[in-house]
Amino acid sequence: MFGLTGRPAQGLLGRAVMRGVIRRSRPWQAVLVVTLLSRLIRLAGRQRPVVLRERLSPGEALEVRHLASPAQGDGGPATEHP
Repeated sequence: MFGLTGRPAQGLLGRAVMRGVIRRSRPWQAVLVVTLLSRLIRLAGRQRPVVLRERLSPGEALEVRHLASPAQGDGGPATEHP
């Protein structure tokens, strides 16, 4: 069986998908849920890199803006309208 990435499904997650979702095995569905939850918790607890660190003196302000790149063109609030 090939996974979504085109590689053969390997390990506990691949086996849990095969046996739990496709073959409808309740114990393997439980293994799948526990495996996915553990991965989600690990990702949520991971340290994120610091992009900018700035020390402000009393009275100073910092304004944060997000401007859409020209390639996105999503028409969001960053797009100027005439």
